[in-house]
Amino acid sequence: MPRKTVPIKTLLLRIFVPAVVLVSMLLALFVYNWLYSTIIDGFDQKLTTTSALTGVLIDPADHDRLIHAAFAQEDADVVEQSPPYLRNVIPIRRIRSKLDLTYLYSQVAGGSQDVTYILDGSEGDDHSPIGSEDDLSDMTMEGLDNAEAGKGIYVSPIEYQEQWGLLKTALAPVYGSDGQITATAGADVNISVIQVATQNTLFASALIGIGSILACLLVALMIVRRVAEPIEALKDDALKFAAGNGHASSLAAGPREVSRLHDALAALAKKMGVATAARQRAAAKHENDADSALLLKDARRNGERIIYLTERDGARIFWIPGGDQNVETALASRSMVRLVERFSTNPALAKHWRRLADKNHGACLVVNDRQRSIELVGNADVTIRRDGRELSLNPELPMVFDAAVDVLRIATGGYQSLAKGQVQ
Repeated sequence: MPRKTVPIKTLLLRIFVPAVVLVSMLLALFVYNWLYSTIIDGFDQKLTTTSALTGVLIDPADHDRLIHAAFAQEDADVVEQSPPYLRNVIPIRRIRSKLDLTYLYSQVAGGSQDVTYILDGSEGDDHSPIGSEDDLSDMTMEGLDNAEAGKGIYVSPIEYQEQWGLLKTALAPVYGSDGQITATAGADVNISVIQVATQNTLFASALIGIGSILACLLVALMIVRRVAEPIEALKDDALKFAAGNGHASSLAAGPREVSRLHDALAALAKKMGVATAARQRAAAKHENDADSALLLKDARRNGERIIYLTERDGARIFWIPGGDQNVETALASRSMVRLVERFSTNPALAKHWRRLADKNHGACLVVNDRQRSIELVGNADVTIRRDGRELSLNPELPMVFDAAVDVLRIATGGYQSLAKGQVQ
């Protein structure tokens, strides 16, 4: 059973397309991870800067009084309308709104729960009144302790908080009027904000992936075309050469190895074409020489022959070969024999003997026995021998001639007698 062959273009596409798709997917995944890391780093820097700025903007003396009011469980509504609270919370609200943060606040560790909120930039249902308490995750609580201990700003990973959902938090120290860290400023961003940015990143990655696939496919098709088409052209040339067609088509462009192989095949095809043409010319020459030899042999055999064409108005018309004994003369003799056969089957045709006789390779003799004259029609070397004398016969000039006595000598043969009854 013969093996199934696969076109080279199909084979190359089977190799390139999966590779292109895989590379594009890996590129899209790399871009997504890189953009996602960039987004997270951006939020980290944003939260770090905002929490630190908030901690610096809070007035230490006002914040100390507010901490005392919170732990003294004073009326939250009254405290939040006091000048110390408003002086500090209004800038926090503006920063939160301007930076599109979810929460921006200050808090103190302690109370019946993990932390007690002091300032809160949120408004509406999300607002935490002063003195509100909350529990934090162990990781966030550890970060808060480190921040209050002066170990730097803490930034949490994205984590779930039961009351607030998925958040990313940054905690920076807040100093009191005595110069000591008394609280922390927190900046939170909800995961929904990060998700929107992540979705945009995912969409950008998808576009990059699709663009990469299209670009890689275009490059792959160009590579396949540059590699496959010269090979296919080379294959076609090889098949034509194997079939006996020595012509090789021109290769516009292609890999260096294919071009070299094509040039070698073209040179071989040219060499074989030259050899074939030489053999054909030799064979034709040999055949022509053989035909010429046969014709020359026939010409030498019939060179002295005078052909009797017809008789018109009491005169006998003969055709004699003229010039050298060559192929043309031999062919002319044969045609005159065929003409005599035509005259015999169609006597009416004989009256046109002047026009039909070949006067290029011979001439006609008109012999009138009653008038004892002879006339040469055409050009030929004809001599009359009479009483030992040689008389040249001139074209279109009748001459006295006694067929019973006189003989002719023609250039292609010896002496011939035109006596009636001897040449028919």
